[in-house]
Amino acid sequence: MNKRVSFVCRNPQGVIEFPAASGLVNPRVKDLAGKRIAVIWDGKKGGDNFCIAVEELLKERYPTATIFRLVWGDAGAAEKARREMDTFIYGVGDNGMGGWIQCRQVVALEKLGKPGVFVVGDNATHTARMSAEDAGMPALRIVSLPSIDYYPNRLTVERIRPVAEASIGRIIDALTRPLAAEERNPELKAQKKTARTVRVTAESYESALESFNQLYLDRHWGDGLPLIPPTGQAVRCMLTGTGRSPDEVIGRVPYRNGIATVEKIAVNAVMAGAKPEYLPVVIAAMECLVEENTYTHMMSSEGSFTLIIMVSGPIAREIDMNSGVGLLGHGWRANNTIGRAVRLSLINLGHLWPGEIDMALIGRPSPHTFYTFAENMEESPWETFNDGLGYQPEDSCVTVSTVTSGGGTGTRIYGGGVVEPWDAEQVLEGIVKDVAADRGTFGQYRLGVANPAAHLRKHIIVIHPEFAIMLKRLGYESKRSLRDHIYESTKVAYEDLSAQEIRGINDRINTTPPDIDIFYPHDAIPKDRLPLIKASLRPGGMVPVVNPEDIHIVVSGSIPGYSFGMSYFRTAHKTKKITGAILTKSGR
Repeated sequence: MNKRVSFVCRNPQGVIEFPAASGLVNPRVKDLAGKRIAVIWDGKKGGDNFCIAVEELLKERYPTATIFRLVWGDAGAAEKARREMDTFIYGVGDNGMGGWIQCRQVVALEKLGKPGVFVVGDNATHTARMSAEDAGMPALRIVSLPSIDYYPNRLTVERIRPVAEASIGRIIDALTRPLAAEERNPELKAQKKTARTVRVTAESYESALESFNQLYLDRHWGDGLPLIPPTGQAVRCMLTGTGRSPDEVIGRVPYRNGIATVEKIAVNAVMAGAKPEYLPVVIAAMECLVEENTYTHMMSSEGSFTLIIMVSGPIAREIDMNSGVGLLGHGWRANNTIGRAVRLSLINLGHLWPGEIDMALIGRPSPHTFYTFAENMEESPWETFNDGLGYQPEDSCVTVSTVTSGGGTGTRIYGGGVVEPWDAEQVLEGIVKDVAADRGTFGQYRLGVANPAAHLRKHIIVIHPEFAIMLKRLGYESKRSLRDHIYESTKVAYEDLSAQEIRGINDRINTTPPDIDIFYPHDAIPKDRLPLIKASLRPGGMVPVVNPEDIHIVVSGSIPGYSFGMSYFRTAHKTKKITGAILTKSGR
């Protein structure tokens, strides 16, 4: 008789600690007549038309009510809402982030003593309700709009009015219906007990491996590709790559704030097929993701945003990371499994899953491994990426940055290759032209509006060694000198600005994001830049289109090769020094 085969595998998920549930304590208004009603637009385009239609309907039904419409993305509007309203309607949450993050704004208003209702597209209802539960307010009142009606008709007030008419009764009911006992005193959400290990048993090794993979996928613990079983022995072996304690908590991973320990990251690294010497790199990448809250947009947006994970410093060579031909491609264990370990850690520690919190409608580019590559220090004629940030030559770092996959702010290829002849100065002109397109943000900006075309941007410019060498021959002695050239060359003369552009810049200067918001900081000018921007808005002034600190230049690729650029909002970018390495000379 054949001996049965068993795997005892570690649970890769991060523990979620739920707060004590708090009921809805603010009495609902008995009647809307004579009340001050705030219709709060969350800033997502199309939602404004729904809010206008709701405002008009309320004015028709309640002529004695004072109804005012606000946009949430400015601290002044938020304070006005807190100070003046009796009740409020907040909408429209329209995606993973819109359902989750905007729900937290509604919870915050309820905690400030203001009763209201959150309006969402029904595709975001699940994430909104989950967000309310995780915030400790499971009974938050939510009204859902049918996606098939809302999204195709939000272009104009006239087209969306029938949708508002169909939902206005439910909105009014949510504002005025007395609180039920279960809303005032909701049941505490039971802390989910998760076993530390999972046993899989089968008749053969092959069957056990298949059962393990299917079980982990069914539980949303995998990424759709075969996994390596994270047995106790495998996890202990992985942990030999770091001197950091397995119990060390590096943070909580959005969206559900699963606790990320060194050991849990190691479990996911095993599943990804990583080697122990890669673990310090994975840990540093995860530290970036938990220390900045602006990565949440990439994690849940319906747009196809993704991550760059770039390793710089001597550890890249020690662990054999690719920085040459095919730097973003397959065939390199270090690149691919480091990126995959980060992906699995986000799935399991952040509890992200497609169609639940991760709402990317067509998915994300390189979704299993992200864009993971190393700096090509050996062939670069310039200082290293780390040097430009103040690190020492012996330091190794990881930079994690959100980028856009396509469209006007997506990947652009610059020169290089072997097909067409190219000239370094002309290629540089192309880079300058692309960065100069950030001027479009001037006129697009509207106070509090979540318009991707108006967000301040950053630029990741990856220059292949051949191009870098030619640029140095042209007089660009350092990456900083190249960055400064791009920055200065893209400024716009004050006299060339339109009235709309000047108005947009001034509105941005006067924008202060609400203190409980994490999305609108994309729009805010950094405080240390405000004096310079203000001073440039005068005859003879030259107005920057980008912050110089948001132009990130790295040398990577081959000879011959291609250079490329990627953009995104100026946030969601962080560099961390790799520490705790045991099996490599660098990263200790």
